[in-house]
Amino acid sequence: MLETKIWPVEEMVHEDEFTDRVELLRELDQWVKAIGRMGSWSTALIAPRRIGKTVLLDRLVNTVFFKPEYQVAPFYFKMTREKRTLKEFLLEYATTFFKQYLAYCEQDADLFNKDIEMEELLAYKTTHKAGVMALEYIQRFLKRYNRHGAEDALLHWDLFIRVPERLGSHSGTRVAVIIDEFQDMKFYIYNMSPELMDSKDRLNGQGAINLPGTYDRQAQSRKAPMLVSGSAVTLIFRTVMGGPLGGRFDFMYIKPLSIPDGATLLHNTLKYYAPGSVITPELALYASAQVGGHPYYLYCLATSKYKGKGLGDEKAIDQVIRYEIENGKIYGFWLTHFRDNRKYLNADDDLELGKKIIYYFTQYNNQPVDVKAIAQKLKVPKPAVEDKIERLYQADLVYRSAEKFYTFNDICLMRFIKFVYEQDLEGIDQIDLSQQNLINTLKGKFLEMVVEVSMMKFNHEHLPGPWFGQTGEVEVPLFQLVKTMTVKGAKTPSYQIDVFGQEERSHQVWLCECKYTKTTMDIKQVKKLESAAQVLIQVHKEEGTTVPEIHLWLVSTGGFTKEALIYVNARSDIYASDYEGINSLFKAYGGNYSIPQFAVND
Repeated sequence: MLETKIWPVEEMVHEDEFTDRVELLRELDQWVKAIGRMGSWSTALIAPRRIGKTVLLDRLVNTVFFKPEYQVAPFYFKMTREKRTLKEFLLEYATTFFKQYLAYCEQDADLFNKDIEMEELLAYKTTHKAGVMALEYIQRFLKRYNRHGAEDALLHWDLFIRVPERLGSHSGTRVAVIIDEFQDMKFYIYNMSPELMDSKDRLNGQGAINLPGTYDRQAQSRKAPMLVSGSAVTLIFRTVMGGPLGGRFDFMYIKPLSIPDGATLLHNTLKYYAPGSVITPELALYASAQVGGHPYYLYCLATSKYKGKGLGDEKAIDQVIRYEIENGKIYGFWLTHFRDNRKYLNADDDLELGKKIIYYFTQYNNQPVDVKAIAQKLKVPKPAVEDKIERLYQADLVYRSAEKFYTFNDICLMRFIKFVYEQDLEGIDQIDLSQQNLINTLKGKFLEMVVEVSMMKFNHEHLPGPWFGQTGEVEVPLFQLVKTMTVKGAKTPSYQIDVFGQEERSHQVWLCECKYTKTTMDIKQVKKLESAAQVLIQVHKEEGTTVPEIHLWLVSTGGFTKEALIYVNARSDIYASDYEGINSLFKAYGGNYSIPQFAVND
């Protein structure tokens, strides 16, 4: 088991503090595995700050390192903001690659991050074919590196970044080139002597070499493709979209946690950082919803220094959140970000108008920004608003997709902006950033969310049959697609399916009906789901596509009527989970509390 071994990467969180991300981690695991058959493209992870990219990459490397059957060595380089010459950086980069490659070949986790010099690696004992070949590459590297000075560094760098591909091609052990904070390679490496580099005051990377641009060939490799990420969304996006790297990268977006998984994370963090604090499942869900499932904000709640901090009711939780946004760690985090981006935020002919535009854009949390509506509200030309939103994009406060600007799903950022700007603006309509509507929706949709999140984590496990109303074990599929959907044929009624899951190879689909009350589910709702299945079959026939194997899954926290159970028990293609069954399933996939039963739905 992974947890019984020394991990190659020392993770920044407790092992069980790592919450959710199962489907994303699985997708990245498959990305690494596919390199063995040359089936992966270079990919960029796109996400706002503090969403957990580095934690995710740490766990990915720790996972795939112990899979020698993949024959794909993870090369994990964390870029730091330390100014150095290209010759110095080349040695650091190459040493990291060779020791990690050798570590994978010999499954030596201790070597992976060991403080060791390149010359010492030559004495490393390996009988692995790829390892022996890597030692030969090290000898050639050192011979060239020690023979030439700084003037040869760029040529040597260009030659070296092809080594992972060449070594992977000749040895059969491919490479996953994983670089965190990839965009910072633009600003901190100088192709000159140390004396010349230190003799000038170089600010914001001026005079630094654009190293990301040198990966134009490497980014197209199928034997050593790249997985890059960064904490500046706009900058990492521009880095891999434009210039020499344009068209070479796929994109993968990292979102906040689901609300149920956010509640699980809060339980986990309280256990370590505030062991005296107790929170009920209902209130943990409330807190998670109030911060949008954002992992950093949940951590801030767990570690808050708010005097008299309590989590015993909604009002107490609101007070802690407000403190963190207006005085605590959330405030400090965003205040620093705004100050670092002052050149964009305050670059207005009319500073007062600029503040108003920023303030009014907060009402578009996780939605496309309606530039026209803001312009009409403020009675200003649309180009003035467009210019400001562009500056917010440059400051990493909005993102662009399909030629539209969107705000991040970050209610705490919106509340911070309201707090900072509203007090400086007079005569404006106050914007309500209350999450109460979300809470009401959450109470009605929570069971569907639990089922959806659980289905995303399925991976061919054999689970106890009683959880599904069956006698024998049930093998759950690996779903490629999980969502709420509506089915309708050309001449059929439409049916809303609470949760629809499509198996990876499209051979099997699950249709799920959720009933989140304390009353029993009767035969009418069973028949309704069957009708939805018949419509799905009709749609496939109309489209001329293969009809998949269909399973129906009934989930009812109030249980089932006797008539419904008799009918279900006679059908092997229908699963039925009562409160005990779905609660056991929820806990098996990471939930560390019991599913609450909100009074509103009694």
